[in-house]
Amino acid sequence: MLKQVSDRFLVLYSSGSGVIGINAAIFGTWVLIFYNQVLGLNPVIASLALGIALVFDAISDPLIGAWSDRFNSRLGRRHPFIYASIIPLSLSFYFLFTEPASYSQSYLFWKLLILVLIIRISLTFYEIPRASLGPELTKDYDKRNFVNGWAYAAAVLGAMTVTFVMYSFFLVETEEFSGNRAFLNPEGYKYFGLFSAVLIILFGFTSALSTHRFIPYLHKAQDEAYFSLRVFLKELYECFSNKSWLVMLLAGGFYGLNIGITSGTATYVNTYFWEWTPSSISLFPVIAGIATIFGALLAVLITAGREKKNIVISVFILGLLIDPLPIWLRLLDDTFLLTLFPSNGTNLLWWVMIIHTSIVDALRAMGFVLVISMIYDIVEDSQISTGRRDEGVFMSGPNLIQKILSGFGIFILGIVMQIIGFDSNNMTTEEIQNPIKNLVIFQSVIGPVLSLAGIICLFFYNITRDKFDNTISDLGYKEN
Repeated sequence: MLKQVSDRFLVLYSSGSGVIGINAAIFGTWVLIFYNQVLGLNPVIASLALGIALVFDAISDPLIGAWSDRFNSRLGRRHPFIYASIIPLSLSFYFLFTEPASYSQSYLFWKLLILVLIIRISLTFYEIPRASLGPELTKDYDKRNFVNGWAYAAAVLGAMTVTFVMYSFFLVETEEFSGNRAFLNPEGYKYFGLFSAVLIILFGFTSALSTHRFIPYLHKAQDEAYFSLRVFLKELYECFSNKSWLVMLLAGGFYGLNIGITSGTATYVNTYFWEWTPSSISLFPVIAGIATIFGALLAVLITAGREKKNIVISVFILGLLIDPLPIWLRLLDDTFLLTLFPSNGTNLLWWVMIIHTSIVDALRAMGFVLVISMIYDIVEDSQISTGRRDEGVFMSGPNLIQKILSGFGIFILGIVMQIIGFDSNNMTTEEIQNPIKNLVIFQSVIGPVLSLAGIICLFFYNITRDKFDNTISDLGYKEN
């Protein structure tokens, strides 16, 4: 049995989430605008490529999770997958932003689709087995919050670093790309891809090597354990009988759909709605990132001795109320004679937005740290009835629904962007004002509705602190 893992090694293990933060920053901010506005790929075609890859990724997640649950090797169940994924993942991110050999729509579509498919598959081989190590490294109710707090902090550090460097050093203004058009400078994206690839290697191998020493003490699959689709579907059905996991699947579905309809549009909003330049918001990822890390670690402190579910629901509701306020107030400026929000280009707007972003990101961090910790707790809750430790399935299950619906949401977003006028990369600042306004209206209405639906699902999660402690005792695990 694995003995107590020191906090130092838990933090090093958690650093691997930096890869997930980099991935989230790239796909949430840069890919769509690069292929649509910089390279000229039709938004529907670009969204179709991203959506196809995400659905394929969603299906592979539980398959890889179940495979790693049953895998036997000298390096244990998880590490062979992790080691095999890091280099292909980093190279794919580099080539994603290199100059294309052709600017035809078909070539750009296939380049985007193939590279994103490789990225998604590599990321599945990396993150599902790596995340599945978490419930094994500690079986303490509060220590799991510690692990996920540091993991979220690492993810934020990864996203914050690539975004800050992109704003400050790669998207520099030139004579051709001045003002907010600096976001469209293709030269910056090439260096961005290379920088991201190097960081992925650093984060990935730091996490993998830090847990390598524990391989002999980790849970081993039975010799007769094997993977087959029939067995997988049977055991997946058994997992669905766990009410708390089903709740997480539904909540993840609403979250995924919300992510899909907002995916990749942050830079559109920054460029055309708030009219920032890269230099004016270069400190945003740093300041908001620090606030996010603070929120992630604060979640660990305030949840000690308390129920995770209650804290999660509270912070998500508060975030739901605060998040859309700036856009709603700015849109209402057109309705009222009084100005309800600071004007673009003013120092007051900068301060209001950085404070707002920091608060929202901190609340979001608090919530998601505890959500992952709650999924950890499902592992032993299910083990009582099935006799199996299915970390791979449980860590990937919510991703299955989330990514399928996120892919669907991305495709919807592409259609919406086509309808409202984002079908050209040569529009003037005046021509793009109406499309960007319609885009933020669409997202600021649909987003809160989907978030509320996900929050309602969480009310039905039924693993309490006392229930978890009794389960750990019944299974004969010593708290560590």
